[in-house]
Order: sequence, then C-alpha cells, then structure tokens
Amino acid sequence: MRKFFGIMLLVGAMLASSTGITRAAETFKIGISGYPETLHPAFSSSAVQSYILGFVRRPIMVYNHDWKVACLMCETVPSFENGLAKRVPLKDGKEGVQLSLSIPADAKWGDGTALTTKDVAFSIEVGQNENVAVANKEVFNRIVDFNIVDDQHFTVTLDRIDYTYNAFMGVKILPSHLEKAIYDEDPATYQKRSLYVTAPDTPGLWFGPYLVKKVITASAVMLEANPYWWGKKPQIQSIQLRNFENTAALEASLRAGEIDYTPGEIGLSLDKVITFEKRFGDKYDFLYKKGLSFYHLDVNSAFAPLGDKRVRQALLYAIDRDEISQKLFDGKNAPTLDFIHPDDPVFTDDVPHYQFDPQKADALLNEAGWTRTGNAMRKNAEGQTLHFTLYGATESSTGQLIQQVLQNRWKQAGIDVDILNQPARVLFGETLPQRKFDGLAMFGWISAPEHLPLTILKSDQIPTAENHFEGQNYTGYNNPKVDALIDQIELELDFNKRVPLWHELQKIYATDLPALPLYHGENGFIFPKWLKGIRPTGHMYPSSLWAEEWYRTDQ
Repeated sequence: MRKFFGIMLLVGAMLASSTGITRAAETFKIGISGYPETLHPAFSSSAVQSYILGFVRRPIMVYNHDWKVACLMCETVPSFENGLAKRVPLKDGKEGVQLSLSIPADAKWGDGTALTTKDVAFSIEVGQNENVAVANKEVFNRIVDFNIVDDQHFTVTLDRIDYTYNAFMGVKILPSHLEKAIYDEDPATYQKRSLYVTAPDTPGLWFGPYLVKKVITASAVMLEANPYWWGKKPQIQSIQLRNFENTAALEASLRAGEIDYTPGEIGLSLDKVITFEKRFGDKYDFLYKKGLSFYHLDVNSAFAPLGDKRVRQALLYAIDRDEISQKLFDGKNAPTLDFIHPDDPVFTDDVPHYQFDPQKADALLNEAGWTRTGNAMRKNAEGQTLHFTLYGATESSTGQLIQQVLQNRWKQAGIDVDILNQPARVLFGETLPQRKFDGLAMFGWISAPEHLPLTILKSDQIPTAENHFEGQNYTGYNNPKVDALIDQIELELDFNKRVPLWHELQKIYATDLPALPLYHGENGFIFPKWLKGIRPTGHMYPSSLWAEEWYRTDQ
C-alpha cells in the first residue's frame, strides 16, 4: 500500500567533525542540510522531515535494512498465509483485503498517555477528510472500513488487493487526546492550528525514543530521551539537530568541531565526503551506501516550450552526465536511464539511452521549431527565445555546481537558462506542490524496493487548487497508457507477470521524459571513531528510526 515518495535535496551524503575530536560534549550534535516545511507528520513527504521525526515517532510498518516489510508499531505483518489478511467482498462487487493489526500493548505517548487504536482511528479520520490536504491522500482514499476491536487491536479494509497489500504504510498515528479537539473545531484550518505547529515541544505529540524538547524554526530541533519509551533505552540522552542553509557552512562547522555527525540521508554531498576521506581518511570510519534515491529534473509540462517531447529529449542529449559523475563524484553516481534503480529486480536497460550528443540535440530542437543563427540563442518562428528557469535548493552547494554545468551545456546548445534557488522549505512547501516553476526543478525522490510511481506519474495525482494541491505529480504528466499500466502493475500479484509491465512503463518514461534523469545517489557516511550502531537502509526509511541502537564508545 506504500505509494508515496520522499523528497530529497541534491545532497545525500555525510561528513564528520574535525580532526582532533576524541570526546564530544554530552549533547550529540547532528548537522543537517535543510529544514522541513512542517513537523506535522501528516503534511509533508520530505526526507529531512522523515529523518527528524524518525527520532520521535514510529511508522506502523517500514522496509527494514534487508528491504523487507517489517513492523515498528504493530506486532505481526499480516499475510494470507498467517490468516491476518483476508479477501473480502466489497459493496461495489469487487474484492478487497481486510488486515488485522495490533499495536504494542505498552505503547505510550510522551506524556504517559496510552497510545491506542483510537489514535489510529483519528489519524484515518483526518486523512480521509476532503478538506484536509495530507501529503499522501491516496493511502486514505483506499481505506473503505476501519474497525476497533479493542485498545490494541483493529482491522482495516482496503479497496483492492495489490502486490503490496500487506504493507500498511502511510497512515501517521496522531494523538487524539491532544489533537482531536483542535481538529474538530475546524478541519479545514487544522493544519495551521495543530500543536505540531503552535507548540511542537508538547511531549504528548511524540512516541519515539526521544521527545522534541525545543524548536528554533528553520534553525534547530533539540531532542531529549523519552521517559515513557517502551523499547530499548537509548544510550545517548540528548540530541541537537542543527540546520545549515548551505552545505559550505555545514562543512565549516564540522571541521571546527561544532558538529559531531551529519547523516548521509540529508547531510553533505558525496563529492565532499570523497574529498574529506582523501584528507582525513585515517581519522574516521567511512561507509558508502548505494540507495534508492533518484536525482532528476522535474519538467513543468505546462510551460509551453517544455511541453514538446522533442525539446525534453534534446535537453538530455545536450548535457554530459558522465562529466558530472567523473568530475564531481570520482565516477560514483553514474548516469541513470530512468527512475528505477539498476539493483531493483524490475529494472531493464532496454530503453532509450541519452548519451551526450550535441548533434542529436541540435536536430531535435530544429525539428521542434527552435532554430539558431551561429552562436545565438534559439528562437521560434514568432521570435521567442528558448528560455526557462532551473530551480534548486539553496542548501545544496553540490546542486548549484551541477546547475552551472547544465546551464553552460545548454547555453552551448543555444538555450537560455536562468538559475533560481530557494530554501528547501519554500521549494518543497510551495513552489513544487503548487507547480509555480517555469521550467525545471532539480531534486531527488527517495523510495522503496519495487516502488510504484503512482503519486508522481498518474494524471489524477497532479496537484491543483481544486484538490488542495495533493499529489506529487509536479510535472503535470498526463498519459492514459501510463495510468493504465500503473493500475495493471499494482493489481498483479505474480511478480513474474509484473516484470514485463514494469519494463514497458520504463520504456515509455524514458521516451516521454516527464523528468530528466540524472543519477541514483550514493550516500557517503563518515563516522567519528567513537560512534557506533548507525545502520543506513539505502531506501526511504531513514537510519534515525533505529536511533535507540546508537551508542558511544567514549563514555
């Protein structure tokens, strides 16, 4: 049932603190690149929010380190085999699936209040309200029935049986004892009035090994150990997550010893990790982790020049992605063919390839009516210049280097490109969801194994004012054949029958190019010698979800 994608900046690696550190201060200091538009778990899909909230709450289910579905806030993953999943007839004559789930009996909110099935019910009520713009509406649209058995047990019925039928992900548990009265007052304005917004340091909002102690908006989040956490007690008692508006400042702080650690998921870029290892490789522990992050350029198809498939193809032929890989990443982060990672079992390379080819780019642009004289910028028959804006995040210095490479290559092809970078909270909180970009937007999706691109490719997932800007199809891509393929893939339980459907989808994607693929990111982790227990997953669920396993060897 997991369909949503997590948003990433063009960073994706990690840098450690300066040389000479043998023992950090009592508070464990983590440097991050970016700050979420909100700490409310239901209203964001960004990787930085997922990372922060990983310390203070838990999803019902996740993909674990072995890329298998696992329970974090349930006791057993339901299946047809164990009897906790059952086929049930629906009122419309179709067949759905009923899942039986149980939450941990000793689960508590951070104020000591019992966490029960009433909280799950409230969370579903919020998500299903058409006047509330949660991040992943599709999850809630598929729930046709919810039944509380007792405080610990519940059943949920979904409107279809798909190949992820038992992966009950996407429902974020909310504290009904604190939030329901606020919600009931006016659901349409709940998002702005929630305690997650007005008082995020309220202990009862959280239920992880840590609680939010203090928030300095756009700057820092301070965490402390949760006395009501029922799981393994964390050794590290206090954590500070400090945001840096640009990666250069984060690197400087690390070298000065002001930060102990920065996570590969949302920290410094791979190129800086590689450089750091060359300089200080004997003083730190290093780990490079390939992952399911897809860095690309979303194309706003509503912007006239880019609505032409030939122009999009020309843009990709006109850039040298191998140059980016070699010069910035020492050959890592190699160019990718499409949104599917080569290690994913449904991947195929039988799709159009776009090696650097200025001649092909020139031919396609001429065919599309964008011609040039000499070295001038291209114009169409009406005398309009081929021009667009390339958007990115101010926090990503590596992204800005890539932008410059792309801008120069496109200039050589006769295309005029402006660069506009915004804080991540603006880019992901407003510009992308409201499709306010007149050109391309550079960022990354982080996903899970065999992750269906429903929210980013289906036409009913295009965010608009009418649907309260729900959905992640920021490109505005609308292809009925792709819509049908996604539906076919989703409902096919036989993996061997799904594979050719996946291959067909990848061919269409690589031909139409609703987004221009750059690379699948690799994260570089640099650990101070005294830090142990951190295990990256390589997918959308961050290492912070297992923060209680982290420990220091210098205490």
